[in-house]
Amino acid sequence: MTGERTAKKDRDPIFTVCLVVFLIAAVIVTGIYVQKTCFPMGDETASVGDKVTVNYIGTYYDEFGKENAVVFDTSKSDVANNDSYAKSNDFTKKTSYSPLDVTIGSNTMIRGFEDSIVGHKVGDRYMVTCPANESYYGATDVGTLNAKGNEMSASFEMPLTQFQSAYSDVKLVNGESKTFTTKYGWDAQATLVENKTVVITYLPTVNSDGYKVYESGETVVKYIVTSIDDGKIVYDIDIKGAKKVDGNEIQMIKLDLGGQVIYITEIDTDGTITYKSGNNAEKVNETLYFQIEIVKIA
Repeated sequence: MTGERTAKKDRDPIFTVCLVVFLIAAVIVTGIYVQKTCFPMGDETASVGDKVTVNYIGTYYDEFGKENAVVFDTSKSDVANNDSYAKSNDFTKKTSYSPLDVTIGSNTMIRGFEDSIVGHKVGDRYMVTCPANESYYGATDVGTLNAKGNEMSASFEMPLTQFQSAYSDVKLVNGESKTFTTKYGWDAQATLVENKTVVITYLPTVNSDGYKVYESGETVVKYIVTSIDDGKIVYDIDIKGAKKVDGNEIQMIKLDLGGQVIYITEIDTDGTITYKSGNNAEKVNETLYFQIEIVKIA
């Protein structure tokens, strides 16, 4: 019995020391976790696999804060709600704004955006440029119009679904005709016929004032009908106040023409007007500029 008590006394200090060491290690590990998660050290840099929280401002044409910069997306409400910052045609205000979580290496973001975070620490704010072929790269339809002498058919057919998408407030009854105002600004007559097809007849008048199809800030676009003959409408396109970016390139002008949405991208000195269209056409094949601020590294 005495031997057992002696052995127990010998073990007690060892157990106590081990317990103390374990508790100290647990405190250190917990402290490191809390420090990293809740109070990140300023010297810690982001690396592949990290979940990083960032604020960002995305722009076309130039870096945020520069003269030609146009905001197309942001996580910051003070930028989104500030009308002094130019916004893109398709910029949409959100109900709420919060920083974005990015897991480096997950390839869920534009590669240049994601890769740029590596090596940065909390509090860093920097700019990154993502070339068009590494951003939203894809197919778009590119076409041209002219400042003078364009032609369009005065009468044509359109699927009912497309008509309803363009003119949701115009309710058609099969076999009946209805007069409405088109996206061009002039009147037209629509008749719903068989096979869910709408026959549209444009009813513009020849006038020098033109029909306003776009206005934003100082930029105004008018379609000026010069003649109507043999089922053809001949018209000029008058663009005033377009903001030049570089050479013939301008800040994009979005024209919703009912059957088609186009983005005017260039105006040549000879009067050639270049545009693109298609799904998400505004941001496809554009160089993107981002201001990124590191908020948290986990």
